[in-house]
Amino acid sequence: DNDGWTNLFEYNAGLVPTDPFSAFSVSLEPVPDKPDQRRILFSPRLPGRTYTVTSSTTLLPGSWTPLTGATVSDSGDVRTVTDPNADGGRKFYRVDVQKP
Repeated sequence: DNDGWTNLFEYNAGLVPTDPFSAFSVSLEPVPDKPDQRRILFSPRLPGRTYTVTSSTTLLPGSWTPLTGATVSDSGDVRTVTDPNADGGRKFYRVDVQKP
């Protein structure tokens, strides 16, 4: 469907691999009045899946590590993960989705 996601990822995320409107979204936003924190929001969040947010400062394979001290909240099919240690230099985030 040319949306940039592999069919395997779309299957694991509960999306329809042939539908370009069936999409997984990820966004990053600051936390008001807390410059050292960032929120990672993603959707859809579906039952029967495991979501892990990892981070890296380099994008190199093997450099991704799970966030430590993060808080998680859910609202409908949106999950918000707050990174309390987002201060400093460049930091990349990735959401891994697994279907057991």
